[in-house]
Amino acid sequence: MDQLRAVDALGSGWLAALLVLAFGMLAWVNMVSPRQWVVLARSFGALRLGRHRLREELDMRDRTLTGLAVMSTMVIAMFGYQVLLFQELIQPGFLGFLRIWLVVALVIVAQVVLLRTIRLLPSGDGGQEEYLYTVIVFHVVLGLLLLPVVALMSFPGRVAWREWTWLAGLIVIAATILFRWVRAVVVGVGHGTPLRYIFLYLCTLEILPAALAIEQVRHFVPPMHNP
Repeated sequence: MDQLRAVDALGSGWLAALLVLAFGMLAWVNMVSPRQWVVLARSFGALRLGRHRLREELDMRDRTLTGLAVMSTMVIAMFGYQVLLFQELIQPGFLGFLRIWLVVALVIVAQVVLLRTIRLLPSGDGGQEEYLYTVIVFHVVLGLLLLPVVALMSFPGRVAWREWTWLAGLIVIAATILFRWVRAVVVGVGHGTPLRYIFLYLCTLEILPAALAIEQVRHFVPPMHNP
């Protein structure tokens, strides 16, 4: 019975409302700036962004890009909440989701702040600006890729249906992160940054924060108590 309650909680009304909000954001971007999809697809698929794309196409102050970044943060948090709930590691409820959303938001904000801070160092640009845009693009694309996974997890069905769905989501996350790290190496080498500095960055500012975030989620979110 506990498993049944946990699975049914994945179809809560507030989760459905968040999904409607996410798809509404996609519709709004498609109406206001349909070219944004082309820019994101090209920026995600290319190993280097290039000066034209950095100067002319990608704009941190673009409201559609900002909206997509916020939506992606919400979708990634929803996926984390669904996986933890499906595995009976947390109690169902909107508060638990908000805590996970906060952790996800802090991780992406910390990465952006750190990259902006590194750019201020007198050693010159070692590719920090290009990789900063890469982080934002990959964050947005990851949310877009996880959106159908989250929707399938919210759809009522058998446990087996959700079993392979959340595993597919984990594969998407792992593949996206690995590709982003490959981009970090390519960008850094292209700007003349030594490989040892690139790997030091990946270990200290990518892998370590992710591990700390997972640990924070474990302590931040109340666990499921079985009677």
